[in-house]
Order: sequence, then C-alpha cells, then structure tokens
Amino acid sequence: MRQKVDRRRWFGQLIPWLTVVTLGIMAGVAAFAYISYQRASTALVIERDRQVAFLSAARLTSELSKFSDELWVLARKKDVYESFLVNQRAALLQARRRLVVFDGGVVLLDNFGKVRGAEPEVFGIYGTDWSGSDFFREQIASTSAFFSNIVNGPIDGSPSVIVSVPVQSENGEFVGVLAGIFRLGEPQVSSFYASIVRLRFGRSGTTYIVDGTGRVLYDSSYKEIGEAFNVPGLPGVALRGHNGALRTRDTAGHEILAAYAPVPGTAWTLVIEEDWAALTSSTQPYSRILLALMALGMILPAVSVVLAIRYQAIETRERSRGEQETHAARSLLRMTLPDQVPMLLGWNVAAHYQPADAAGGDFYDFLILSDGRLMLTLGEVTDKGLSAAHVVATTRAALRSAAVRLLSPAEALADGNKVLCPEVPPDVSLTCLYGILDPSAGRLEFADAGFQAPTTCCNGEVTDLPVSGMPLGARFETQYEQREATIHPGECVAFYSSGLLQTRNTQGETFGPGRLKAILGGHTGDAQQIVGAVLSALEEFTGGRAEQEYDITLVVLKRVAEDRQTDRG
Repeated sequence: MRQKVDRRRWFGQLIPWLTVVTLGIMAGVAAFAYISYQRASTALVIERDRQVAFLSAARLTSELSKFSDELWVLARKKDVYESFLVNQRAALLQARRRLVVFDGGVVLLDNFGKVRGAEPEVFGIYGTDWSGSDFFREQIASTSAFFSNIVNGPIDGSPSVIVSVPVQSENGEFVGVLAGIFRLGEPQVSSFYASIVRLRFGRSGTTYIVDGTGRVLYDSSYKEIGEAFNVPGLPGVALRGHNGALRTRDTAGHEILAAYAPVPGTAWTLVIEEDWAALTSSTQPYSRILLALMALGMILPAVSVVLAIRYQAIETRERSRGEQETHAARSLLRMTLPDQVPMLLGWNVAAHYQPADAAGGDFYDFLILSDGRLMLTLGEVTDKGLSAAHVVATTRAALRSAAVRLLSPAEALADGNKVLCPEVPPDVSLTCLYGILDPSAGRLEFADAGFQAPTTCCNGEVTDLPVSGMPLGARFETQYEQREATIHPGECVAFYSSGLLQTRNTQGETFGPGRLKAILGGHTGDAQQIVGAVLSALEEFTGGRAEQEYDITLVVLKRVAEDRQTDRG
C-alpha cells in the first residue's frame, strides 16, 4: 500500500516537471521561429534595396550618357576636329543651344591642352594651358567619355564636375578634348541635377552621389554638396566600387538602411538611404500575428502552426524575390528598347518585340549616326532575369559607343566583344548582328556574331544573307567577318530572332523558315504591313495559344520603289 502511494507521489511530481520542460521546448521552438522570420524578412528587405541601388546606378549611367552624347556629336564634326580656329569657334557658337545644358560652359582644347574655344566665350581664356587637368590627362589615354570627381572649375574656381570626350581626326589621331562643365550647388538652374532628380531615387531618406575622393557631388537635400561623405559605417565600404546594403544609423542617430552601388563608367558611388522603420512597416503586422501565436502556442498544435508560418515566410521570400527580379529585369529591358523606329528618306521601317512570359533576353536598337547612316543591332541572350538584363544593357552601351565612333560593323563587334568578355557568364550565349545602312545608296554593311541570318526579298525571290561568327563574350581576341548587300528600290530586308522560327503550335510543330519566307516573298506592302502579315500568320499557326516559350523580335526595312519616290516628290 505504501509503495502505491509513493509511486503516485512520484508521478504527481514528475508530471509538472514534464509539463514545464515540454512548455520550455515549445517556447524555444516558437522563439526560434520568430527570430528566423525576422531574419528572413530583414534579409529580403536588404537584398531588395541592394538590387534597387544596382539598377538605379545603371539608370543613372544611361541618364548621364545623354550629356556625353551631346559632346560626342559635336566632337565628330569636321569643323571641330580640324585645326582651323575660326571654324572651331563657329561650330561651338552654332551648337550653343544644345550646349546650354552645361551651366559652367564648354571648352575645346588642342592636343597640347591649350584652350582653342569656349561657349559661352570667356575673356582671357583662349590660349591658357589646361594640360595639367585630370580630364585632359585621362583623355590622352582613353577613347571613352570621362566624368571627373569634384574639381575647382578651371574658369571661375567654383566646385564643378567636368564631362569630357576626346576629339579625334578622321584617321583616329588624338587632336584635342571637348569638355562640358557643371557647377555644383546650384540645383535651381542645373540640368545635371535635374537629370538626377528625374530618376526619383529613394522614398523615405536621402540619396547621395559620392565622387572617387569621398566628396558629395549630389544629395537630395542639397545641404552637403561639396562636403566629405559622412554616413557611419559606409566610407570604408561603399567607396571601393562594390554593390551592397548596410543597416546602420545616420548622423542624427536614426536607424537606416544604406544601399550603395558604383555608377558604371565613372568613379562615383550612388548611396540611397531609407528609413528602416518605413522599410519594415509592411512586415510588422505579420510580426505581431506571430507573437500572438507564440503567446497562445504553449500547446503542441501551436508548434505546428509556428513551423508552418516559418515555412510560409521562407517560401514567400523566395517567391517575392523572384517576382521582384523579374519585374526589375523587365523594367531595365524596356529602357534599352528604342521608343520609336527611325524615319529615313526613301525607306519605311517597322519593328515588333514580343517578350515571353519570363523576362527574356531579346533586344534590338537603332541609332542615326552623325554622317546620316543608320546603325541597327539585334541580339539574343540565352539567359533570363536580371543577369540577362545586365548583359543586354552592357551590350547596348558598348555597341552604341562603337557607333558614335563610326567604327565598321566588324570593328564594332570586335570592340564590343572585348568589353563583354568579363560580363557574359560561361554558360550564357550572346548572339548579335550589327549593321550599318546607307539610306541613299541602299548599301547594308553587316557583321554577325552567331545571330539568325537576315533575309532579303526581291521580286518575290527570297534569299538568306550569309552570316558567320562566334557569339560575343566567348573569346577575347575574336575577329568578325564583314559582309555587304545592296537593297534596291522595292526590295526589303528582314531581321528576326530564332524565337520567331521556334514558336510551336499545339501539335508541337515549329513555325520554321519556310512559312516566314513564303510571307516575305508573297507580300508587296510596306514594312509595317509585312510585319503585320507575319504576326497574323503566327497567330493563326499557334491558334491564339497564350503560352509563349521564346521572345519574338522582327525588324523589317523596305526601300521605297523609285516610282513611289517620284510621286512623293
């Protein structure tokens, strides 16, 4: 009897202890789930802002290139690169409306660094020696545009930023430098600041652009321009050309997230501050719900609920990250596509780009050169998302730079290949076709880097132009073969990506080159009508199937028949 009593007492003491231990384990599991959720949501916020800073820096480069493009156009004028002083100053005067964006003025230096001309004209500046300037020394060794750090303006000594391009003769000889000057600290009149504000960086904090010496050349509050950059925890990290995000505090002690990224083509760094509380405000309701579940979760079913919430938070983070990357990639790709097709006398041009459901890698571009010819490029990247968008944006910038320098198609692809070799991942293929059309002669010069062969149509006869060449970024010293074709009045040439030919119908058949050539050979309309006919045939072939596997790109150039040109005249 005594033994039974002792056993009951022992069980009576053991059960409370087991309950306490069980509740402790459950509380530990609940706390672990809460901490994991907080870490996951924090990591997602930081990663998102890091990507935003990276893409914003790329957008800033695209915006800044508009200023260097103005200088490139002027530098390629014959009156500027020839050594006739009167012609050079007249060319600067003629371009004054376009150069008014440089509020500090524009100066032209010869190959010894002496001032040959200025717009607006400044008394006593002609003949002064600027050969010691950083931008002049940089341009001696570089053929790219140069964006300086903060300097004392060479004209009036005020803090300035200088944008410069080399001036080269027809045979590529360095003959001088053309430099545009922006004064800092004058946001009301500065087109430089206006171009930055137009991009609308950040939402709840301050945006900085820091030069290579650590001085602020722009901040969204206009209070620290010209001063040393001073955000705790960042100077030793952000000014080394890296992309990242750091949770820290500002000088007032407020908790912030500072995301930073190098601005391509410059020594500058973009820093975007965001208030941490504002960034995480959307996650706070979920945190409170999780805390309530923890308070009620001292029973076994609560453990399952907490684990399910943790799993859902991780899954949501991955899905959200994928959606954000896809959205960011689509936005960046849209920015690289032309707003409209070029207008050419005696020609009509039409283009169609139809992306797949995922952010794809097709792209095309047009650019009217300074001599009146048309540069056009088409390409495909066998990758998706941000990686593909980065490669496309880099390719577009490299080939546009080659076009501005009036390189031949073969030279342009070889030059772009050297830029792209470090940027293209080993498992990604980047094919491209680069062409230059002389509208008056109908002469098309082109070089190919593994892209789909263009097709010409003459009196119903359809012919594929010969192409050959390795994809861009595969091997550093690749050379490309240049070919030439003449498009006569009434003829057309079509450029298209492989995605058009590989489109499948419900039976698994591909659209193929035969159907495309039949449409091109049997259609006598203008370029837009030809594109419409191809798309109608494609829709009929697929039966209006919503799912699309590949990007589809189609560009058609048709030379107007001579009798139609005469009628228009």
